[in-house]
Order: sequence, then structure tokens, then C-alpha cells
Amino acid sequence: MRLLPIVAAVLLALAALPASAQLGPGPEGAEGGQARRMERIDVIRPSDVEERRRSTAAKIVVNRDELLKQGDTTLMDALKRLPGVSVGGSGGRGSDIRMRGMGGGYTQILVNGERPPPGFNLEELSPDVIERVEILRSATAEFSTQAVAGTINIVLRQALAQKSREFKQAVSVSNGEPATSTTVQFGDGFGRLAYTVPITLNTFRFRNHRTHEQRGFDSEGDLDLHYLTVQDHEGHGRNLSTAPKLQWTLPGEQNLSVDVFANMNRFKGQFPDVSTTFIGAGPTYDSSENRFEQEFVASRVNATWTRRGEGSRTEIRVGFNYNHRDAEFIAENFDEAGRAVLDRIVTTSGGDTGFTTMGKYSAALVEGHYFTFGWDAQQSRRTEDRFQQDTALAPGYREFDIDESYKAEVLRAAFFGQDEWDVTDRLSAYLGLRWEGIETRSQSSSIPQVKSTSSVWSPIAQVLWKVPGSEKDQVRAALARTYKAPNTFELLPRRFIVNNNTPTTPDFSGNPNLKPELSLGLDLAYEHYFTGGGIASVSFYFRRVEDIILRELVEIDGTFLSRPTNLGKANVRGIELDTKFNLRRFGIKWLPATDIRANLAFNDSEVDFLPGPHNRLADQTRMTANVGFDHRMQQPPVAFGGTFGYRTGGFIRSSFTQLAYSSPVRSLDFYAVYRFSPKMLLRVFASNLLAQDTHRVDAYSAGGRLLELTNIQDQFRRFGAQFEWRL
Repeated sequence: MRLLPIVAAVLLALAALPASAQLGPGPEGAEGGQARRMERIDVIRPSDVEERRRSTAAKIVVNRDELLKQGDTTLMDALKRLPGVSVGGSGGRGSDIRMRGMGGGYTQILVNGERPPPGFNLEELSPDVIERVEILRSATAEFSTQAVAGTINIVLRQALAQKSREFKQAVSVSNGEPATSTTVQFGDGFGRLAYTVPITLNTFRFRNHRTHEQRGFDSEGDLDLHYLTVQDHEGHGRNLSTAPKLQWTLPGEQNLSVDVFANMNRFKGQFPDVSTTFIGAGPTYDSSENRFEQEFVASRVNATWTRRGEGSRTEIRVGFNYNHRDAEFIAENFDEAGRAVLDRIVTTSGGDTGFTTMGKYSAALVEGHYFTFGWDAQQSRRTEDRFQQDTALAPGYREFDIDESYKAEVLRAAFFGQDEWDVTDRLSAYLGLRWEGIETRSQSSSIPQVKSTSSVWSPIAQVLWKVPGSEKDQVRAALARTYKAPNTFELLPRRFIVNNNTPTTPDFSGNPNLKPELSLGLDLAYEHYFTGGGIASVSFYFRRVEDIILRELVEIDGTFLSRPTNLGKANVRGIELDTKFNLRRFGIKWLPATDIRANLAFNDSEVDFLPGPHNRLADQTRMTANVGFDHRMQQPPVAFGGTFGYRTGGFIRSSFTQLAYSSPVRSLDFYAVYRFSPKMLLRVFASNLLAQDTHRVDAYSAGGRLLELTNIQDQFRRFGAQFEWRL
């Protein structure tokens, strides 16, 4: 699959379109209606609730003010409160974003409608550079259909036509360690040119405490292995990011915009661990002094040209991205007596370059129909050099020396068409078809080239029906085929070695024979809109997923290895409820004018290849819930609110021999805002007030033997204040 000839042909075809596309023979009223619809969406943005109500394709829109009001300095903290979204893991660094309780590639993350380049880290993205977040529960042909659970589209801020100056300074403390966030943003317009330049500098320090307890039982159930590993980690880092955007208004209903994103990150950490053995043979190393340092630079630039015709719109975008990272890991390992037994140095240097292009043409070619046709393509290259040098300082300790160069190339192309059809004044439909193909080629100095090619056709249908006799109630239905493609890490048969190899902490190697997972999904929803604003909705979803990728655990010459394999099918289902309203909407005067928001989701799944119970897909979270309030006072000029979040834990089976348990997660956050003037305010916030430690137990059972690894991670409260000044 070669993308450039295909893309060039499409570019030439679109470039040949006339400046004002000729519409079909429909009446003038239909043409004017479509033109007005485009103008209303692009020029005067409706409210989030109203936009959700109008859209035929089911989506939830969360605006900038909603993202910023809690004082979050990272996008990850803001996303965990959104309806249908949860954050896996402990909720901190390294956590994954989930919809329907599923992460690991089942939830698609987009930035301005595009898949982010390799190395892009949402944890480094400040909410200040974001205009809105769109949550799409079902697929649309315009976006990639690698969205089995759904899509989260992060839309960055637009260029401002009026003069604007903003300054924000935030300081917070967690576990006695400080973090700061400084944001400067300015924008203006000069004639046909408008620009916005946000710059954010974040610094942080951290200290955390973890314990890992390994226990083993023989076939009689007697304890024959027991050791405890304590980790006291600390480190610091800083991150500088900017996302300028320029926009030119050109003659002939044309616009040209250029948006840039650049991020520079530096991190240093010390990760010592000390093990105490009570029964049996302890770990390979009784203690280790580990140090890690990384520098990372990422940049991306996109140029977008748009042209409006009479009821039509053409858009073409091209983009380039680049990132580079250097990392060094140093481990000094010791035996029980404290003698140095093995030193390890691992240095890694790598980078990614990429090219993206997107184009679409939209027009009301037939009365009552609004068509969009387009393409989407990406080419990315990754190179990496990894050098590992082991020095054994005592007999009996094995050295693993590695001097490896690795490179990979990913080519992706997609073509799509969609029709937004106003069937009647109360019934509208969305029909879409997308073809998407991916080719991955990778190789290293120790592994010959591995090539993987896959393609998927994704038909999509969505229906919106407004209940007769009511302007407040409507029903949605959607049917779509989506998929999850294996990533480069999973495809390359490259071995990653851990310090202490056990069944609960195995080595990892990829599998070049993986196929994409295919899913057929159904979504149903009922929505009720309150007079004056607000919504209550209930939705149901079902997914049938084939060729599930599971981790297979094998033992080779006494060493345990985990590798991905296509195994079986899965059924995924769930119910989601969300609401947002003001207490005064009920007409009871003595109730406070307080906004209430709440969401609740029940998720479940079964993988038919694995025995039940607990054979859920992708470590799926069974239940998530959030409830919060926001209240604003006129005198004094104070606003305040809070959010309580809950995520269930429980057991989950990942293979015939592996079972895991995770503890529930509860969070409680509060904020308050005092306005000195319309342009100056002070925000104080407190997050994770419950500070409940997280527990996870990984168990391995085979041949009558049982191994259990219990991980406990301390959690800490965070308190902070943020000063905001707009000039």
C-alpha cells in the first residue's frame, strides 16, 4: 500500500472543484437551509447541550469552562470527571483513558480529529490549550473507526479575532512535594489575520511509596515462598509546551490556518527497592538502586485550507510531526549481604517523523441530504537505538548485553463518505462508509523485517427520532463496524527483559502474526431535555468482538514470557446514565440555583476463550460513577463546587493461569473561585481528599502451585491555588 500516489490523485481531484459547487436540482429552500446550518455551527457555537441535541451522530460536548473550573493542570485530571470516561490505573502518570471501562487501544484518542503522532502524551497537555472535548459513543466515517469503545476528540483552541491577554499561576502540594503551572496566553487580530499563542510551563516533584509482596503455595496449600519488596520513589521534572495558531481570511470565502504544537519535557527519578525474604528463595536481586533520566522533544505543525461555496465546503489539511527522546537507566543490584552483584546501564535514543494529510468536500447535493466525501492518510517512521551493558560482579549472575538498532514504518490510508439525511422534520439519519488500511514494517539489527498489512470496511448507520408531541424527548440508535489494530510494540518479536523474572512479572515479546480485532456494535439511547437547559439520558451498548488479542504466558527454559495472540471472541455490553440540570428548573423557588451533574455506567463482558467467571475483556471496569455540583453566588462573587467519583475493582481473568484483583477507587475533589473583578480571580482546589491506597493482586496458578503478587501504592491529597488575570 503506497499512500503518496493515492493522496496526490485525490488532491488534484479536489483542487479541480469549482469555487462555488453546483448543487443538485433541489429547491432553493433546501440549499438555503443547509447553508444556514453550516453558518450556525461554524460562526455562532450553540451550547454544549444544544449541540448534543441537534447532532444526528451521538456525541457529548464539554466546553473549555467546564474543563478549567476545577483547577486541573493536566488533561488527565479533567477527563476523569466526564460522562462515560474513566481513568485506569491509579489515576496518575502512566494511566490510560477509558470509555465503557475499556482502555488498551479500545478507546480512540484524537486531537483535532487526527490520531496523535507516536510519543504524544496526553499527560503533558494542559487544559488551557483546549477549546472543547467531544465524546463520541459510536463511530463516524469521518474519523478513524479504531474505536471499539468510542472516541474522545480533543479540539485545541482557535485563533482569537480580538485582543486577549491571559496570565495564570498555579501552585499545589502533594505529599509535601510542590508543583507549579504557569500559563501565558495572548491573541489578537489584524485585518484578515488572527492569532493565539498559549505557553505553559509545568514543574513538579514527587515522592511515593509502594510495596510488593510475593507469596507462593505448594500443592498442599502450604506457604513455601514469601518475600516483601519496598519501593520509595522520588523524582522531579518540568514540561514546556506551546500551541500557537494563526488564521488568515482570504478572498473568495477562503481561509488558511496554521497550528503548531511543541512540547519539551525533562524527567529525573530514583527508584530504589529493598527486598526482605522470609520463606524460600528470594528475588534475583535483594536490593537495587535504580536511576532513570529522560529528555523528550515533540513538535507538530498543521496547515488547513478551507473554501466555502454556495452550500458547500472544501477542506484540505497537511501536517508534519517530529519527536526525539534520549533516556538512560542505571541499575546497581545487590545481594542479601549488600554486596554489588550486577551493574546494568541501558541507554536509548530514538525519534519519530511523520506526514499526515486529510481532505473532505461537503455539499447539499440533493434536497434533504448533506454529503461529505474525503480521505485521511498518515505516514510515520520510527528509529531507536538501544544499548544495554551488564557487568556481573559476582559468580552466578547472568549478563544480558544488547546493542540493537530498531526502525519501523507505518502507512495508513482511509477513504470515507457519509450522508446526513433529514428524512422528516422529526426523523434524521446518518449513513457512512469508511475503508481504512494499515501497513506496518519493522525490523531490528537482530530481527529480520516484519511486515503486517490489514484493511477494514466500516459501514455505519445512525438514526435520531424526535418523539411526536414533545420537543424535549428523542431516541437514538446506531450500528457500526469498528476495529482495533495491533500496535508496533505488539507486532515486533523483540524481547523486553525484566530484572526479576517470575510468572507474575514475565518478559515480553511481540507477535508478527497478529490480526486486527473486528467489532460489530449497537448503541441505543433515550434523551430528555429540560426547559431552559439540562439533560437526562440513558443509553445501552453492545459489542461483538472477534479475534481478541490476549497475552499468552509461556515458560521457556525456566524463563517466563508473555506474548500477544489472537484468541477467541467477546461480548461486551453496558448501560450508561448521565444528567445535568439546575435545581431551579423544577420551579421550586426555595431550592438553590445549583447545577447538578451526575453519570453512572455499568459495564460487562465475557471472553469465550477463557473460563468464567471474571473473564472480562481488557481489564474492563465494571462500574463507574461521578456526581458533582456547582454553585455561583452574586454577593460575595464566589463560585464553588465538588465531585465525588467511584470506580469498582474486583477480579478479572487474563488467561487460564492468571487471575488479578484490583481494589475500588474513590475520589473527592472540591474547588472555590473568588472574583475580584470580571478579569481577575483566585481559584483554590483540593483533590483526592480520600487518599485511599490502591491494591492489586496478580495470581498465577499451574501444576497445583499458586503464586500471588500483591502491589500496594500509597495515594496522597493535593491542595493548590491558582491566580488568573485577563487583560
